[in-house]
Amino acid sequence: MRKVLGVLAGLVLGVPGVAAERHFALEARSSIFEVDQGVYLRGFSFNDMSPGPMLVVEEGDTVHITLRNLDNVTHGLSIHAANTQTSRFLGNVQPGETREFSFTADFPGVFMYHCAPGGHGIMAHTMGGQFGMIVVEPKEKYRMERELGRGPDLKLYIIQSEAYASGRDFYDGKALYVMFNGRNFRYVDEPIPVRPGDYLRIYFLNVGPNLTSTFHVVGGVFEYMYYQGNPKNLVVGAQTALAGPSDSWVIEWRVPPVEGDYALVTHVFGTAIKGALGILRAKKDAPRIPEVRAEGVPGVKEIPASAKRVVDPYGLASPSHEHTVRVPLDPALAQPVAVGAKALEPLPVTVQMVGNSFYPKVLEIPVGTTVEFVNEDVFDLLEGERTGRHDAVVIEVQGPEPFVTPKLGHAERYRITFTKPGEYVYICSIHPYMKGIIRVYEPLSQRADSQ
Repeated sequence: MRKVLGVLAGLVLGVPGVAAERHFALEARSSIFEVDQGVYLRGFSFNDMSPGPMLVVEEGDTVHITLRNLDNVTHGLSIHAANTQTSRFLGNVQPGETREFSFTADFPGVFMYHCAPGGHGIMAHTMGGQFGMIVVEPKEKYRMERELGRGPDLKLYIIQSEAYASGRDFYDGKALYVMFNGRNFRYVDEPIPVRPGDYLRIYFLNVGPNLTSTFHVVGGVFEYMYYQGNPKNLVVGAQTALAGPSDSWVIEWRVPPVEGDYALVTHVFGTAIKGALGILRAKKDAPRIPEVRAEGVPGVKEIPASAKRVVDPYGLASPSHEHTVRVPLDPALAQPVAVGAKALEPLPVTVQMVGNSFYPKVLEIPVGTTVEFVNEDVFDLLEGERTGRHDAVVIEVQGPEPFVTPKLGHAERYRITFTKPGEYVYICSIHPYMKGIIRVYEPLSQRADSQ
């Protein structure tokens, strides 16, 4: 009878050491996030947050996840804590569809989950903000907890992530922002209160998707660290936690006795300066908070008119001049220019299809220019959201030369020559959130010649 009651308590209350049933609901959707004051990012999310909801279970628990696709494009889910096939059950989830999946949390640690529609879409959606943290607390206590005979004063969960202005930047690893828990300098604006001597347990996860982190607390040496969060993977007396994309650590550290600000930072300073920095504010009378969760702030329904910048890695952003390339008249179009015995031939202007975006996003060209679309996305297998195949289809026309390109596989090209002024807004019909503009202008010299 006592055994039965113990199992029931575990199911209802989640008593440590007793396997429980854990239920979570995730909703995939498109969202808008404020990532800095007056700066907004269009992307994808789970539950309208980036990072998405933090999932905490215990080793041995049975985890039940319900995934609902509330978007108009295909989504999916990859769960790094699940030691079993997931794509068969949670991949290629269509708009309006709901899937359910269960697994046993066999291994303790700090794990990533992310969108995984399949194929090319896995990388593109993760880049767009669709990820989160799942923590599997171990049956075996961490070393400092055993030594002190108590749990931590503060559990600090941190996800480091990146935001990109375009798919080209994503390919090249040129992050626009690097953030802790979804916002630039979030814990500089909102310092985390601690007290001297506090026992902190930091759960750190770098979701990338491209850049390495060396997580560090300025003024501290980590007493114990556990690679991937497993208590068996012990490191003693370390200055930084080295983490590539999807790497994680659990860190145990006691705040030194001296009051003051202790900076949380990646020691890859070229990324720290882009937003990955926070503050632990140590005061003897600091308020007690039990945890800081690795979750983003809720999304906004619309972008206010006062926005300073709108970042959209896939489509059009603002201010538009930051994403506009203006091409001057090719000398070969104006007049024959001899090079030896051969005249110059006009060169096409390239628009890349790369990282589920057009690059450049806004192209301004003179009359007579040939535009060459080329697909730089390599994974051109599968179909729909899972493929890296692209086309360009005009949806808004102000001119006499609208266009539709074929669906292009990797390295395939298609040329269009524009002979009259106009403006064309276009999308990819396979990935309709991809958007670009071509403006065709008539140079003053050509206009004067025609008169």
